[in-house]
Amino acid sequence: MAFLPRTLLLLLLAVVCIQLSGVLADGPDRCWCLNTLKKRVPREHIEEFSIFPRKSKCENVEIILTLKPVNNTSEVVQRCLSPDTKQGINLQLCWNRKNINKTSTFKISNCF
Repeated sequence: MAFLPRTLLLLLLAVVCIQLSGVLADGPDRCWCLNTLKKRVPREHIEEFSIFPRKSKCENVEIILTLKPVNNTSEVVQRCLSPDTKQGINLQLCWNRKNINKTSTFKISNCF
């Protein structure tokens, strides 16, 4: 009879751990891109890009561009591109067609 409270406590602990692992695996609790660019970014300014599909915490497809350094700086500049623009649609098509290894980032040179 003494092992019953311990068993219940272990079961409760297991349930909490499973719930926490689901929250952590889902990523951040908000969208990465709060503001998106609606205008085209010149291809020669883009080094690589990432596309994040819709998820439970963010209803938007997010395209994050990593721009090439300017004036020999080491600063990494990232911009969010609207997935509804022509360039955003083309990047998504390229991502779906050529990113067979399912990498998190993709070089822009692989698309053109």
